[in-house]
Amino acid sequence: MAGVVAAGHEKTAEAGQVILQAGGNAFDGAVAALFMACAAEPTLTSLGGGGLLLAHKSDGSAQGENTLFDFFTQTPGSRAHCPQPDFYPIEANFGDTVQEFHVGKASMAVPGLLAGALTVHKKLGRLPLKVVAEPAIACARSHLKITPFQSYCYELLDAILMATDGARQMFAPKGKRIAAGDTLHLPQFADTLEYLAGLGDEGALRAFYEGEFAQQVVRDCEAEGGYLTLEDFQN
Repeated sequence: MAGVVAAGHEKTAEAGQVILQAGGNAFDGAVAALFMACAAEPTLTSLGGGGLLLAHKSDGSAQGENTLFDFFTQTPGSRAHCPQPDFYPIEANFGDTVQEFHVGKASMAVPGLLAGALTVHKKLGRLPLKVVAEPAIACARSHLKITPFQSYCYELLDAILMATDGARQMFAPKGKRIAAGDTLHLPQFADTLEYLAGLGDEGALRAFYEGEFAQQVVRDCEAEGGYLTLEDFQN
């Protein structure tokens, strides 16, 4: 057996399988699946999020080597420079309970997920980053049919998905929020991931955390009530 991939979406598991079959190791497969989750399950994870990865690298013994990669999000260093924060409550209805969350530019933390994926790939992966990212890029360019579970996630997060023009372009392109049986199309995410993958691990890190991506987020925060600064991204 070459390996087993377990995931929350068929496409996410399939991405890991494709990369294993292409000669990648477990870490290539995990990063490919993580990128695919951003394309197929975007309300559950994204390049704007964060996470953890526990890696076990076999050395032929019973012990092996265990490494925990912590790439969780990091809160802004200061709130002093934002007198009118974009920060407001929404309610998510889970059926048996309604929970309050806060959204807006001032709710944003520094994303850790891309840094984690690139670090894992650089240290432990085998295949080129462009190969590992290709399944997710192809999926985002296609029209992915929405599953009932994904539709349920959209329903739970309706107040967030319908809150901004950018979110509505993705999740309500025809004015009504997409649901099971409809399709999800994320061409801008495909272009972004393709561009980053073409830069390689270190180049993508610089572009996202020091270059045009970080700078655009900071400009948006400065103009629209967010806290993030370039120093936050660089740290």
